[in-house]
Amino acid sequence: MIERLKRYLDSKGYRILATREPTDGEYGRQARELLKREKDPMANAQKCLELYVKDRKEHLEKTVLPFLKKEGSNIVLCDRYYYSTLAFQHTQGLSWENVLNANKGFEKPDVAFILDVPPETALERISKSRNQKEKFEQLEFMKKLRKNFLQLPELLKEDTIRIIDASKGKEEVFKQLKEEMDKLL
Repeated sequence: MIERLKRYLDSKGYRILATREPTDGEYGRQARELLKREKDPMANAQKCLELYVKDRKEHLEKTVLPFLKKEGSNIVLCDRYYYSTLAFQHTQGLSWENVLNANKGFEKPDVAFILDVPPETALERISKSRNQKEKFEQLEFMKKLRKNFLQLPELLKEDTIRIIDASKGKEEVFKQLKEEMDKLL
């Protein structure tokens, strides 16, 4: 969806940076290695939080903020951001207060889209796209994770968060994203 949204906004004349977290930077690589190596989704919650926060800080300083300072109509599309860290690490057992404090001070996006899909559907899609699952890709964990993601609009009232029903087909999901972006722009 990020790539499709990037092409759509690019066609409207915006300069787009499509990026993701965790990044390919030092801390992002460490985080991804941890996700591949471990099997227990509850293990190393604090370590995950620390790696994601360090990766985000570096990502903002080296990539996102310099891009936004360039002249022109610049839009950053980021696959995951602090919303993912909040939901995942709270699901791992850290308190909302802990994960919120660790992510305090990061730039708020103009809008965040949570692509909501039942965990069973997500796992089915994952199994079709790659062979190996990461430690968080377990049904019971993902059921709790989904609840935490859906709590974010209430928890972060000052952020603009839109829930998109991603259980529908790709065209319908993309149509919803385009409509939301058109409203914002």
